[in-house]
Amino acid sequence: MVNEQAVRGEQDLLAKSLDELDYSRILDVISRRCLTATGSEAVRRLEPCYDSDELRRELDRVDECLRLVLSGETLPLERFEDIRQLVSRCRIEGNFISAPEMLNVLEALQTSRHLKVYVRDRQTLCPNLHMLCEPLVDDRFLEKHITDAIDDTGMVRDNASRELLSIRREIHDTSARLRIRLQRILKKFGEEDVLQDEFITQREGRFVLPLRVESKRAVDGIIHGLSQSGQTVFMEPAETYDMNNELAILRGREQREIIRILTTLSAEIGSVAERILAAFDVMTTFDTTLARAGFAAEYGGVKPVIVDDDQIEMINVRHPLLAIQMRSQPNSVIPLSVRFDDTSRGILISGPNAGGKTVAMKTIGLSLVLSMSGVFPLGMCSLRPRRVLTAIGDHQSIESNLSTFSSQIIRLRDVLSYCDKDALVLIDEICAGTDPAEGGALAAGILDSLLERHACFVVTTHQSSLKQYALTRPSITNASLEFDDVKLHPTFTFLYGVPGNSYAFVLATSVGLPDVVIERARGYLGDRHSELEASINAIQQFRTEAERTRNAAAADYEAARRIRQEAEERLAEVKKRRSSVVTDARQEAEDILRRANALVENTIREIREQQRSIAEVKSDLEVGKKQILSSEEDHGSKDESSTEIKTGDVVTITGTTTSGTVLAIDPKGTMLSIEANGIRFNVPVTNVSRQKGHPPPPRQERRQSSVADHLTFDASTSLDLRGMRVDEGLRSLEEFVNKAILSSLSHGTIIHGKGTGAMRKAVHDYLTEHPHIGSYRLGTIHEGGDGITVIEFR
Repeated sequence: MVNEQAVRGEQDLLAKSLDELDYSRILDVISRRCLTATGSEAVRRLEPCYDSDELRRELDRVDECLRLVLSGETLPLERFEDIRQLVSRCRIEGNFISAPEMLNVLEALQTSRHLKVYVRDRQTLCPNLHMLCEPLVDDRFLEKHITDAIDDTGMVRDNASRELLSIRREIHDTSARLRIRLQRILKKFGEEDVLQDEFITQREGRFVLPLRVESKRAVDGIIHGLSQSGQTVFMEPAETYDMNNELAILRGREQREIIRILTTLSAEIGSVAERILAAFDVMTTFDTTLARAGFAAEYGGVKPVIVDDDQIEMINVRHPLLAIQMRSQPNSVIPLSVRFDDTSRGILISGPNAGGKTVAMKTIGLSLVLSMSGVFPLGMCSLRPRRVLTAIGDHQSIESNLSTFSSQIIRLRDVLSYCDKDALVLIDEICAGTDPAEGGALAAGILDSLLERHACFVVTTHQSSLKQYALTRPSITNASLEFDDVKLHPTFTFLYGVPGNSYAFVLATSVGLPDVVIERARGYLGDRHSELEASINAIQQFRTEAERTRNAAAADYEAARRIRQEAEERLAEVKKRRSSVVTDARQEAEDILRRANALVENTIREIREQQRSIAEVKSDLEVGKKQILSSEEDHGSKDESSTEIKTGDVVTITGTTTSGTVLAIDPKGTMLSIEANGIRFNVPVTNVSRQKGHPPPPRQERRQSSVADHLTFDASTSLDLRGMRVDEGLRSLEEFVNKAILSSLSHGTIIHGKGTGAMRKAVHDYLTEHPHIGSYRLGTIHEGGDGITVIEFR
């Protein structure tokens, strides 16, 4: 019995502590992000979790959900009704739920299936969410049975059963015959002037006619109602009794068949009720997880780290309520950083009124309980789950005969009864409502008791004696909120390790209290207290200056680190380029070999086609040999040779066998004017290589290669490769491109046909690597479609 009372007392104290931290207000904000009413209620009921393993799993789920939200994913979770009572009713044999209620169950089943498939497809990315969603239901047969029987408006479909379809056809036919009969009666009564209106309506499920009240005895029938004005009676004519009765019987049969169908479906739902209820709980949990992830995404929540040691560390944490209020100015909320470990168990915060002491203390406590509730705090937190006990606010009560001081002492008594090494105690203005000397001594005794229990604590105070007390206790750290004594307002910057002044005299002066009163007060205070306040003020100034210096040094360090990183990246790039020289050399050698083979093959082909003389063949081979040797000598130093090109040098155009003499170089040194085979044209300096040791050819000699034999000033703008093999086509393509360049053509057309696409691919690969091809594209439908390629020369 005693243990039960102690447990209830501790739970009550923990609940009061959460209220004093405004914990429920944060949960209200998060609950509004839920998609379902049950999810919102579940968020409002969230409580801190004290199991480290379970808390880690919960935080991992929120983190996975947050990553999905930040990646822009649309989660397939939609609004659904609370179906728990409906499903429970379906478990009762012979019971049934209505068709609209059946649609609510269907909506939940579809949401369960969509969510299960979505998470399963992302199992690698979200393993914890996948484990959470494992109990979700994917019962497409049940979904189909419901959709086959009930339409989107919540009505049972005609084809839900053969019996229902037959009954409704009979109802339709009977109603049609009855309406025809009533139309004749309506016409007859209209001629007799007994009708109030010429229409047919229904009362109590039977077709009736509206008659004038004074004519009710002129017609044989049954009156089923009277209008609100009393001027119209709704009468069922006697000659329609039988048909109305037949229609009523059919509707009764229809209703019984509908109940049978709904009962069958309800029994099917009841057979899997346990699975549906488990899936509903999972969807509710997922809704709360998504709401917490959305809160973290909007306000910059950071996943807390759950550790097994005894330390608590918070870096740049912000108060959530302040962040919510200042959503448009997030940087205006000043963060704070604190640390608790084996050597530092308590923090004593001092400073002026309205300086932010209580807010700072609540920020610490609230960040801790939110982390243990699966809500990301607004800053980095490293912690082990622990109970948070508070004594915050004024609990005086006339009814209970409690003053401010006595109510706090009672709360502190309860706190000391339940606190241990697993507790974080928060006390606001400790022992402030009594004699300062006695209150200070009592507060020191309470803090000693907390240290004996190895509890962590944060305490706010204005008492100078406690500031001096903290200086004598290595386990207690002084802290304060910065105050600008020039502008006379707090900056809310948390100063860890520095005690704070109350600035009572400064604030009294700023509000206009007479100077004589201030001076007299200083006289009563004594020099010792004034020296203490001045020392604290000096410490604060030194701390502020040290912070500025540290921040400047950190900025300089970061700049130096970036410079070093950039230098290392550049060095790595240089090494990478250097290592690629060998690869480039191999590629260049392969290119030289390919061009040599092409030269030989072209020469052989030209001999066969044109029956050229042996002397001409030897001349072309000698020229080709010199060009290849010159290209090999220039390998690896293209940039250097380009910069050494002078007027009169013989150069070779990269990617071709064409060589010419440099006639002029533009002032910028980027373009060359070259004469080759009697034709003068411009080419970028990067697209040529100088032939070292080769004397400039005489202007009158134009035969440098076999290309001169076929040089024309009206070179063809198209090339037909159809019927050729790939190697033959590439040789023809190279010859066509060379002629086109020498003739200064702006565009050309390659006809390669469609076929298997091998020729088209080889042509495109060649054009991609050629330096004088500006662009190429496939032809339009009118040009020949995929069977041709149109090229643009540079």
